[in-house]
Order: sequence, then structure tokens, then C-alpha cells
Amino acid sequence: MPMLACIHNASWVIPAPGGQHQCLYCKAMVTKKDVYPKWDDLGTEYQQKWDAHEKGEAKPAETKPAA
Repeated sequence: MPMLACIHNASWVIPAPGGQHQCLYCKAMVTKKDVYPKWDDLGTEYQQKWDAHEKGEAKPAETKPAA
């Protein structure tokens, strides 16, 4: 039975170790050219976060103190 290709929707892509990005749906490592919608259509905020992570400049997620 043939498998359908994953479209790697931008909302399914998360930062992965080593400056890479991973699709949560199919677990594949993806690049800018693999993401849907097209890279140029994703907006500057998304692009800046992606580029910062690739360069290793992304800040770790802030943790909130326990109440």
C-alpha cells in the first residue's frame, strides 16, 4: 500500500537539537524548502525564529516559577 507524502505544515515543525527542525507528524528532519506554506509566505517572525535556531541563537524557553 503506497504511503502519502507528508506536507510538513509549518505548524507541525518544531526546533530540534543541532539547529535542525523536525516535523511532529512524520518525525522527519525538514529544511526551509520542505515547509508548507512556502518559506516566503510564512512571515518575518517565523523566519527570524527559524534562522535564530539554525544559528544557535535561540533562547531556551522561559520557565514560570511555581505558584
